[in-house]
Amino acid sequence: MQFLFQMNRDYHLPRSKSIEFTQFSGWPLHKLRKSLFFLFLLGLGLLLVACSSGQPLPSPTATAESLAAAEPSPIPSPTDTPIPQPAAPTVILYAPPGSDPQVGEGLQTLLAGLSADAGLQFEVVSQLSTQDLDEQVELVVILAPDPGIESLAASAPETQFLVIGMPGIQPDANVSTINPSAGTPDQLAFAAGYLAAAITEDWRTGVVSEQETPAGLAAATGFTNGVYFLCGLCRPVLPPFPIPGYPLTVQLPVSASQEERGSLLSYLQEWQVGTVYVAPEVAEPVLLEELAGAGISIIGTGSPSPELRSSWAATIGFSDPAEAVEQVWAALLEGQGGQSISLSLVLQDVNPQLVSPGRQRLVEEMLAELQAGYIDTGVDPATGESRFSD
Repeated sequence: MQFLFQMNRDYHLPRSKSIEFTQFSGWPLHKLRKSLFFLFLLGLGLLLVACSSGQPLPSPTATAESLAAAEPSPIPSPTDTPIPQPAAPTVILYAPPGSDPQVGEGLQTLLAGLSADAGLQFEVVSQLSTQDLDEQVELVVILAPDPGIESLAASAPETQFLVIGMPGIQPDANVSTINPSAGTPDQLAFAAGYLAAAITEDWRTGVVSEQETPAGLAAATGFTNGVYFLCGLCRPVLPPFPIPGYPLTVQLPVSASQEERGSLLSYLQEWQVGTVYVAPEVAEPVLLEELAGAGISIIGTGSPSPELRSSWAATIGFSDPAEAVEQVWAALLEGQGGQSISLSLVLQDVNPQLVSPGRQRLVEEMLAELQAGYIDTGVDPATGESRFSD
């Protein structure tokens, strides 16, 4: 309406040609008012809608029950139940009563270390039956004396057995052996005689062996031949001069009485024997102590006690069986039985006060030639008698 009045005022239309207030472009005035009123209501409604849409909608109140319902249920973790592991295979060192404790101690140390490196269990026993040999026992190392190896090996064919120091046992599918390569009495005595002659003044040597047995006779004959191999006739420069000469040989029962031992000592002292070889069959501690107390140097086949060290010249023994065990260890764990290892004759427990380095080297060279077959003892091991003609 203001626009219409403005037009009328600006253009000064003639009254006769002015627009009637009762109509506008053919619209009656009352209809125009209704249309404007309708537009006003429409605009007001749009304004209200716009204002209401800008207000934040009420958020639902979160309750403990709703939160608990909305949270996902925890997934149960699996129970950590340990899975039983199979027992590790076992290595057994069987040291029956009467076995050499020194050899047993050395092997125990070695086998414990080898077993640990291989992830195996290790045990030391003094008694073993066929019921103890289950499928977990992989290797049994057995020391002499023979505790019945044949029955044990037959009862456990999947177990490997390593036998040490039992010449009578033959290798088999699950039985391996470690034995001296030169362990006959004549060879031991021959080496002892050679050593005794090398370290004793005027060759005044002697041998004590078992009475009336092939082993005792072989020891006496082998010792005599060993002395002669070094010094020939071995005639002393100064008296006394026994008949038929040195070395002196004495044979005793295995369990000699005090009177017999006393007679032996008197005989050796009378002829001023400086060094004596005692065969293993008669090497009782009491006899060895009496010889040492008489001032006589001793050569034996076993390690001396601490009390005998000062009088012990040397031991005619064998190489350490632990070295041989290391050689066959891997093969035995792989189930390769039937192994046979030979131990070598060696000089052990050498007393530097009685055996000089030069004489020790001389004896060791002889031992190598003896085992290689270049030197013959001249003794029949079966009978102990000499093979040399007079």
